[in-house]
Amino acid sequence: MTDTWNVTAAYDKSSYNAGDVMTVTISGNDVLTTTTTTQQQSGALTLTLTASDGSTTTITIPATTVTSTHTTSTPESVTVTGFSDDSGRVWTIAPSGLSISATA
Repeated sequence: MTDTWNVTAAYDKSSYNAGDVMTVTISGNDVLTTTTTTQQQSGALTLTLTASDGSTTTITIPATTVTSTHTTSTPESVTVTGFSDDSGRVWTIAPSGLSISATA
């Protein structure tokens, strides 16, 4: 499985005054790609051959492996589940998980 993250985050304003509420909102998604490979055996084959004079014979072809690969890509929603802030500011995660906010 492979995750491809297509998520951005942005403040709701370009600058804040002390006491303003700052909000950072995320947008985008994660695409989970899963590849499954299965192998099966084909059966042995017997071929009947006929020559132009009418004589016949048979030959056998042994079994072989058939490999099947299936790839599924599933977009997944993303939520904020944690954060860290070097300034020590206390942030709150919105109930939707799509934004965080703190007082400037």
